[in-house]
Amino acid sequence: MANHQQVLNDYVALFENMKRDDLVNLDRFFTSNAHFKDPFNDVHGLDKIRHIFEHMFTTVKNPSFRVDEALLNNDIAYIKWQFSAQINSKGMTLVGISRVVFNQQGLVSEHSDYWDASEQFYMKLPIIGALLRFIQRQVSATKVAS
Repeated sequence: MANHQQVLNDYVALFENMKRDDLVNLDRFFTSNAHFKDPFNDVHGLDKIRHIFEHMFTTVKNPSFRVDEALLNNDIAYIKWQFSAQINSKGMTLVGISRVVFNQQGLVSEHSDYWDASEQFYMKLPIIGALLRFIQRQVSATKVAS
């Protein structure tokens, strides 16, 4: 049985120090049939998880994670993080929470990211963002009467 606190510490270190070359070693952290889910992806299997991170390194510049909190409850961890990167020369920061399930051997069997794609991503896009901000103003209960 693995020491899940040490496994969590190592997992956090992986993300905070992740480089493209680290992707070949993901089998040290994930089961071969691990489930990974975020607002854009829902995949099973180490190769598909590796592809998600390869895509990240290909499509954004200077991607980095900063972990602000990491809590462990038996074999389940909750990690609050910030992801920063540059897309089309604009800086972007996302804040989210991950729920991570470790198996008996200390490998990740499930990793689910939770973050508000609407507020933190779509709202910042030129055309769709303007439309979403307009809709948000229309339905907001806190909008100021003119």
